[in-house]
Amino acid sequence: GSHLSGYTSFRYDITETAIYGGENILAVFVDATQPDGWWYDGGGIYRHVWLNIANNVHVAPWGVYLPAEVTGDISGDATADATVTAQTTVVNQGRTEEHFAVRSTIKDPKGSIVATVISKLVSIPAGSNSTVSVKIPIKKAELWSDETPRLHSCETTVIVGSTEVDAVADSFGIRRIEWDKEKGFILNAKPVKVRGFANHQDFAGVGVAVPDSLQAFRVWKMKQMGSNGWRMAHNPPTPALLDECDRQGMLVWDENHRNRASPDMIEDLKSLILRDRNHPSVIMWSLCNEALCENFNVDAAKVLKPIVKELDPWGQRPVTAAMNGGYGGAFQDVLDVMGVNYHIGNYDSIHRSHPNQPMIGSETSSDYSDRSIYANDEVNNYVSAYDVNYPGWGNTAEDAWCAIAQRDFIAGGFYWTGFDYKGEPTPYGWPNVNSHFGVIDEAGFPKDNYFYHQSVFFTPERKPILHIFPHWNWDQIDCKGICLQGGDGSKTVDVWAYTNGDAVELFLNNKSLGRKDMKTCRHVNWQVPFAVGELRAVAYRKGAEQVFAKDTVATTGKASGIALETEWPLSAALKADGTDTALVTVRLVDDVGNTVPTASAPLQFSLSGPAQIIGLGNGNPSSHEHDKPETSTYGSRSAWNGLARVVVQASKTAGHIVLTASGKGFKGGHITIASGTTSSSIITA
Repeated sequence: GSHLSGYTSFRYDITETAIYGGENILAVFVDATQPDGWWYDGGGIYRHVWLNIANNVHVAPWGVYLPAEVTGDISGDATADATVTAQTTVVNQGRTEEHFAVRSTIKDPKGSIVATVISKLVSIPAGSNSTVSVKIPIKKAELWSDETPRLHSCETTVIVGSTEVDAVADSFGIRRIEWDKEKGFILNAKPVKVRGFANHQDFAGVGVAVPDSLQAFRVWKMKQMGSNGWRMAHNPPTPALLDECDRQGMLVWDENHRNRASPDMIEDLKSLILRDRNHPSVIMWSLCNEALCENFNVDAAKVLKPIVKELDPWGQRPVTAAMNGGYGGAFQDVLDVMGVNYHIGNYDSIHRSHPNQPMIGSETSSDYSDRSIYANDEVNNYVSAYDVNYPGWGNTAEDAWCAIAQRDFIAGGFYWTGFDYKGEPTPYGWPNVNSHFGVIDEAGFPKDNYFYHQSVFFTPERKPILHIFPHWNWDQIDCKGICLQGGDGSKTVDVWAYTNGDAVELFLNNKSLGRKDMKTCRHVNWQVPFAVGELRAVAYRKGAEQVFAKDTVATTGKASGIALETEWPLSAALKADGTDTALVTVRLVDDVGNTVPTASAPLQFSLSGPAQIIGLGNGNPSSHEHDKPETSTYGSRSAWNGLARVVVQASKTAGHIVLTASGKGFKGGHITIASGTTSSSIITA
C-alpha cells in the first residue's frame, strides 16, 4: 500500500502475507522529493515503527474513547465528581461470530483503582466490529489542568468466554473546558489565558527525528518560561509530544495539515482525531493554517468539521483555524473559535462583527532575534536580540502580548515561535539555514525574549523575574548596533530590563544609574556609558524597599577553557534503553569559569562508554557545519557566542559515559554521565 502524509499514523495488516516461523523482510520506500511546506519538512522514517500482534478479537486501533464530564461542583483543591464514558470498539477478524464483554478499570493519578465496570455480553459477527459504551462515575476526581496535570488511566480488557484475549492501557484527564465570547478560555471554572507558542518539529542535531526524551525537554523548557500553550505547526505531531503535554500541563492546539476534502485528507483528519482525542492537553482542533486552508475553502471546511464532531462528540473541544485573512467571510462562520494570525489591530473589529464567537491569537508577533547578537548584521545575516525587529505582517513581542493581555475576550495567543527551526530564514536568505523567530534557538538556548515572556507570564507571587541585557564585554568587540561610540572613543550602551516587579534600579560598578517604574507588559531601559566591570539590577515591588529580584552582567575575561554540564535530563543520568538522550551544554569560559558570550571557536568532541553522539548544534542560524558527528563517538562543531550543544544517546548497556571536549588554545573539559536502569527524563510539572 501507500500513504501520502508524512505526519499521520498508518498501518497495514500482514496477517495473510507474513511467513510464520521464517524470515520476513519489510521494505519501505519513502519519497520526500516534493516539499510540502515552506519550512523544513524533513524526510525518511522519523517516527516509531511497531509490529502489533493481537488475537482475532481485539480492541480496534485507537478504539478506546474516554471523554469525561465534570458533574459536581469544583472544590478548592481542584477535585469534583465526574462521569467517565468508556467507549470501546472491538474488531472480530476471525471467521466465526464471537461473544465478548469489556472490562474497564479506572485508576486515579496515584495508580489506585477507583472503579471497575464490566459491560454486558455483546455478539460480534465475523469480519465486523462492535462498540460498547459504559458510564463510570468517579467521586472527588482529581482534575487535570495546566497547573495540576493529574492523569487518570483506563485498562481495557476484552473477554471472550472466560479468557482475556486483548488488553490496552490509555491515559486521560478529567477537566471541564469552556469557551466564552467575553471571558475567553475557561478551565475548571477559572478563566485561563493561553500563554502559548507555535512550534515546528525539528531540533538541533537530530532534525525531525527527535527522540521521545527530547520531547520532554522541549516541553519542560517552555514551561520554565511560564508558557502553558503549544500549537502544533502545521501538522499532526508525534504522540510522544502530546504525552509530554499531558504530563507537564500544556494546552494544545492540535492542527490538521490541510483543509481539503479529498479521500486522503479526510483519512488524515480521522487519524488525527481518533489518535489524539484522549489527550486532556488537546483543547481545540484546527482545520488548517493560512495557505494550507486552501484559500479558506468553506466547502471543504463544511465537510471536515462534522467529521471532527462525529469522532469527538464529548471532548468539549471547538473547531478552529489559523486565519491570516478572509475575516468576515463564510469560512470564519464555520469555526467555533476564531483564530487570528497577527493583525492585532483587527482584534476589536473582528470581535464587534462576530460578538458571539470566541477568539484567540492563533499566531502572533514573528519578532526575530539571535542569541547574544546586539546589532543587525547583513554580512553574517544575524538579527539583534532587542525586541525591535519584526516583518511587515508581525509585531514586537511586547506589542503582541500587550494586545492579548489587555483584552479579556482574547483567550490567549501562540507566539511565532518557541524554538528556531530549519528553513524560513526571515529576514535574510542564504547563508542562513534556519529561522530567527524563536525565543529559544534551535539548540535549546534561550534568547533575551525568553525572559520577556517570563516577566509577563509569571506572577510576582509565583516566581520573581528580573533580566538585564546585553552582555558587558564591549571592551572585546566592536561597538555597533545598540552600542554607540563617541568621537572621543567613549561607548554608550542601551541597557534593557525585563521584570514582573514594579520598579528597577540599575547600578554600574555599585553606582546607581537611577530607578525606573515598570509599565505593564513592557520593559525599562537606560543609556549607560560603558566601563569595564559589573552591571547590577535590583527590582522592587510597589510600596516595598526590600529587594524583590536581582540580576547582574559582568565583563568577562578572555575565553580560555571549555566547561561541560548536563542540562537534560534533570537527574544528569540516562536510562540504558537505547533511546534515552542527554543534552550537554558546552560553554567557553574565562579563567574563573564565567561564560564568555562573545567567544566563538571550533571544538572537537570524543565519547567513550555505552552511548553515541547523535547530533551537534550551537544555535547559529548561518552555520553550515554538520549537524551529525563524523562517527558515533567523535564529532566537531563550533561554539557560537559562548555555547554549543552535544546530543548523547544511551545504548542498552549500563555504565559510565564520558564526553570530552577540546579546542585549539583552550583548556579541555569533560563530563561523566551515568547510564543505568532509571532516569528522570520524563517528568511532571
